[in-house]
Amino acid sequence: MAVFTVITLGALLGMVRFGPVKLGAAGVLFVGLFVGALDKDIAAAVPAGVSALGLALYVYTVGLESGPAFFRELRGQLAVMAGAVVALALTAVVVGFVGHRGFGISGPFLAGGYAGIGTTTPGLAAAQAASQDPTQPAVGYAIGYPLAVVITIMFVSALAVRRSWVARRDPDSGLPSTLVTRTVQVTHDRVWADVPGVATHRVLASEYRPVGGDTGVAGRLERLRPGDLVVLVGGEEDVRAATEALGALAPFHLLDDRSAVDYRRILLTNPDLAGRTVAELGLGERYGAAVSRVRRGDFDMLAHDGLVLQLDDRVRVVMPRERTTEVTTYLGDTEAKVSEVSAVSLGLGLALGFLIGIPSLTLGSTTLALGTGAGPLVMGMILGWRRRTGPLVWTLPTRANLTLRQIGLLLFLAIVGLTSGYSFRENAFSLFGLKLVAVLAIGAVVSYALMVLVARVLGQSRERTMGLLSGYVGNPAIVAYANSRVSDSRINNGYSTLFALAILVKIVCIQLIVGL
Repeated sequence: MAVFTVITLGALLGMVRFGPVKLGAAGVLFVGLFVGALDKDIAAAVPAGVSALGLALYVYTVGLESGPAFFRELRGQLAVMAGAVVALALTAVVVGFVGHRGFGISGPFLAGGYAGIGTTTPGLAAAQAASQDPTQPAVGYAIGYPLAVVITIMFVSALAVRRSWVARRDPDSGLPSTLVTRTVQVTHDRVWADVPGVATHRVLASEYRPVGGDTGVAGRLERLRPGDLVVLVGGEEDVRAATEALGALAPFHLLDDRSAVDYRRILLTNPDLAGRTVAELGLGERYGAAVSRVRRGDFDMLAHDGLVLQLDDRVRVVMPRERTTEVTTYLGDTEAKVSEVSAVSLGLGLALGFLIGIPSLTLGSTTLALGTGAGPLVMGMILGWRRRTGPLVWTLPTRANLTLRQIGLLLFLAIVGLTSGYSFRENAFSLFGLKLVAVLAIGAVVSYALMVLVARVLGQSRERTMGLLSGYVGNPAIVAYANSRVSDSRINNGYSTLFALAILVKIVCIQLIVGL
């Protein structure tokens, strides 16, 4: 009763807006601390083992989602990743040295505070596992978390109002945040592959009507001739550039006539197709159809042959009208399967994650292990990257993934708050608490400044730097705020690049802070 009351009140607190951000799931932690502070016996009555299960569900689902982006960006963003690792290590040194040598604060408090300014829930679990008194890291985390949100918002705001700087290694404007569809009347004889944006998968054709012919699905176009009509799909600027290269906007839209060619969004729920690329669907060969865009979560992506699909994607298909039923059946389009979870793949993935979390390495007085926080995370990243092994589909439908992640996080934060509330009451509102605030504020400013400096030195754009900083801190509220200030897909790409990696590095640094 106490746990779910805390979750209820904490969720309500998380909806309250404080300036530009909301606490979100962290509201559960603060309500838990308040309730736990009422009586010291509350902590002993809380089932602590449930928190480990909640944490495992959270990090495993995060890994499944972040793994593909991490391995995709590994080669191109290796220098940035290495810079982030160095920045996190230097931050750990600053927090440990200033806190222990300067203020005499013990390792568990500092480790929890380090997790707090990194807003990493798995890091808090690692600090508790490495400490004799698990309530001490929770005190540091609760103090560091709000500092992280406020200070990061200040950094992101400063980046948002700053003029874009020269980004020698990131000159691209990113993928379009919105897609448009235009019918173009061709006036110039052009090879399709030479049209701006086609080779880079920024523009595609969905429907095509040759001079004197009938409208059909645009398959493998080769040459466009004056008088042809073609439907272009892409970002506003990319479609405009392609239109200028081909001719001009047509006086009517081909998509308005659906007598011969139809189009619709179809929910991908056929498990045999999960983890396959758009080309591997074989829609052109099977049905004379083509995929023009894919909606995943709240983001629309332009389709191309190499785009890997996952369960719960909404695939927009252009197809001959008489083949609509066949295509729909082939892709699935069954709402009931959206929330279905394969117990085999989920159970096996978590079991493997716990397994690799068991081995430990002892360095003097410090013991390093992936544990229940990092083990499932690493395994989730690997399996999310692999997507499937034979008949086993590792990825989860997006909605099921988010649901499991939220449940796991709420359970973990509620129990941590209840078990640490009384210790927080005794330590946070004192001279000791002020010292810890000072140390963590210094650590946060140094940490975030280092990350921005790394991105700037390595030639990253202002927009990607905002995303990298958001992923480096690891708070969804920060990336949401960054997206509200600047509309650019590089923000989300940067966030995905560092989010999972930063969690792993923070877990290692946290164990070192406690041990040393």
